[in-house]
Amino acid sequence: MSKNIEGQLSLFEAQHKLIITEDLKSYFRSFNANKYDLDMFAFYGFDQFKSVRDEVGDYGGAPNYTNIVNVLPAHERCFVFMEYFTHVSVYAIRLYEHSSSINEIYAICGDSFKVVANSFTEFLELYFSEDQSIYI
Repeated sequence: MSKNIEGQLSLFEAQHKLIITEDLKSYFRSFNANKYDLDMFAFYGFDQFKSVRDEVGDYGGAPNYTNIVNVLPAHERCFVFMEYFTHVSVYAIRLYEHSSSINEIYAICGDSFKVVANSFTEFLELYFSEDQSIYI
């Protein structure tokens, strides 16, 4: 385990005043690259973990994400950890100021979104079982 990643995780939490879930921290400790899999999903490393606004909020292409910050509840607390097919959709986790047993995972496409899981672990289970419910 890299001390550098531990420092980055702590700094993120202090700067944003939000708690990164333990399952997501574990993922970031072991993963540091984003490569597309055969289904065109790309998981992000911690260095690419950005707010929805910073990741896609200004993207006016197809799909057009520019309205997502107006419709996604608490968008400033939602951070993108994965994309599908070069931003056709992105996946974000909602973080809280305190530890929470539920951290919604959103599938987002343009200004449409849906909750696809209630934790990062639950999302991974759906992803690895190729559950179609993760698509928007």
